[in-house]
Amino acid sequence: MEPSTPEKIVISPADLAQPHVDEQLASQLSFGMSDAHARVADAKTSALQRPWVALMLAGALGGLAGWGIIEPFFDDGTRLTGTIERTEGAMSSHLYGKLLVGGVTVWIPNAARIRRDGRTVPATELEAGLAVEVRGQLMEKQEGLVAQEVRIRGPGEPPVPVDLKALRLWGLLLGLLIFPVVASFVGLFVGAADGLLSKAFRRSAVFGLVGLGIGLGAGLIAAPLAEVIYNLGRHFTHDLQDPAGEFTTFGFLAQMVVRGIAWSIAGAAMGLGQGVALRSKKLALNGLLGGMVGALIGGMLFDPVDYLINGPSMSGGAAASRATGFAIIGAVTGLMIGVVELLAREAWVKLLTGPLAGKEFIIYKSPTLIGSSPKSDVYLFKDSEVEPTHAALHTVGEGYEIEDRDSPAGTFVNGRRVRRKRLENGDQIRIGKTVFNFAEKEA
Repeated sequence: MEPSTPEKIVISPADLAQPHVDEQLASQLSFGMSDAHARVADAKTSALQRPWVALMLAGALGGLAGWGIIEPFFDDGTRLTGTIERTEGAMSSHLYGKLLVGGVTVWIPNAARIRRDGRTVPATELEAGLAVEVRGQLMEKQEGLVAQEVRIRGPGEPPVPVDLKALRLWGLLLGLLIFPVVASFVGLFVGAADGLLSKAFRRSAVFGLVGLGIGLGAGLIAAPLAEVIYNLGRHFTHDLQDPAGEFTTFGFLAQMVVRGIAWSIAGAAMGLGQGVALRSKKLALNGLLGGMVGALIGGMLFDPVDYLINGPSMSGGAAASRATGFAIIGAVTGLMIGVVELLAREAWVKLLTGPLAGKEFIIYKSPTLIGSSPKSDVYLFKDSEVEPTHAALHTVGEGYEIEDRDSPAGTFVNGRRVRRKRLENGDQIRIGKTVFNFAEKEA
C-alpha cells in the first residue's frame, strides 16, 4: 500500500496580512532575546504641563506684551495744545464753561481736572492768553472737545489753528491698530508655548511666528468691522449719558456689551496660529472660539476696571484698564484653546520617564513622528538610543498603530519588541530609555 501524499498547506496574502501574524512574529523575535520590561508607574502632570494652564499664562503674557508695544503711542481720548483765545461762563449746572483753543471749542465739565505746576487748581485759573494742553473726547455730533483734563503751561504764544481732522484721523488709525498688535502677540505667545515646554525650540519659533502673522493679518481685516460695530453701538449709548457725560446704570451696562461685542470680533484671530501651523481644522476652530470668548469677556471688563480706577467720570488714564483687558483677553483665549483641546482630544501619549515626564502629546495627525530630531512631533531629547525618526503613530480606521522605523534599539510595546502593532488603551511604549503611555477616549 502506497503512503498517502501529505496535504499541502496554502498561505494566501490575506492570511499574511492578519494582525495576529505580526504579533506572533514579534513575540518569536523577542523570545529569549530580551526580557519583558516591567510596567512603569504613572507620572504626575505638573500644573504648567497642563495645556489649559500653560496656554492661559502664555496668552496673558502675550496680551500684556501687545499692550506694552502699543501703549506708548496711545492717548486716552484726543490731545491738543494751544493758546486759550477766549473763555465763556457756565451754561448749565454740570458745565463750568467753554474755551476756544486753536479755533476748537473745548467744553469744561465740572468733573474735568485742571492742573498747574503739578497740582490741581480751580477752573477759574483758565484765562485767555494761557498755553494749555487739553485731553478729552471729540464730540460726535458737532465740532468740539469735551475736556477730561486741562494742563496750564503758562503764558501762550499767538494762537495757531488746530487741525481737528488730523486729530480724528490719528485717533482712528490707533484704534484700528491696537487690536491687530495685541492679537499678533497673543498669537505669538500661544503658538510658541507648547514648543517651549517640549524643548522643541525650532517648532516653538515656527508656530510662534505663524501665530504672530495670522494674528496681525486677520486682526487688520477684522479691526475695521469691529470699529464700525463699536461706533454704531456708541451712537446708542451716547443717548444714555447724563448732562455731565456720565453713563446711567443701563447706559453703563450697554457700553460694556457694545465694547465686548466689538472686541470679540477684533480678537477672533488671536488663537488661529497653532491650528494653521499644524494644518488642523479642529485646532483652528478651538482657537477661533477661544479668541472670540476671551475678547468678549475682556471687552466687557474694560469699563468696570476703568470705573474702579478712575471713578464715575472715568476721566483718568485708561492704561491700566487696557492692560487688564488685554491680559484677560489673552488669558481666556489660551484657556479656551486648552480646555477645548482637552475635551475634544481622541488619543494621546503621556511621557512617564525622562525630562518631560508627565507631559501629554495629543495625536492630531497621521503619521505622528517620534524621535530625537527637533522636527519630530514627539521630541525625545537627551536619549542616545533614540533615532532622529525612531517610530511613527498611525491612525488606522478607528484605531491607532505604532510602527518602528527600522531603529537599531527597537520599539517595545508592553515589554515586547514590535515592528508594527495596533495599540490598545493603557499600552506602555518604550523607545530608548523613554517610556510613555498610550490613551484614547472611551466611546
